[in-house]
Amino acid sequence: MLGVERQSSIENEPRTLNNDQIDFAREAALYVVNTSSSIQEALTIFTQGLEPVVRSDEDGGDSESVGVGNMEDHHNIRDTVSAPF
Repeated sequence: MLGVERQSSIENEPRTLNNDQIDFAREAALYVVNTSSSIQEALTIFTQGLEPVVRSDEDGGDSESVGVGNMEDHHNIRDTVSAPF
């Protein structure tokens, strides 16, 4: 008889960052923003390797693709130092 392998539901949750990792990410983001020649170049660096996310009908959406191309329309990008996290 084969046993059932159980896996904790926490294993299916996305990983989170610890405080040191968050601080490092903030410093890296600030460096990119300060050294990039344009906002577009910074956006390209931040979004490199990302893939579009498909929204489900459960969210009340129309199963549309939400991609990084939509970010270009938002020009009032906040400085990482003033972000609330």
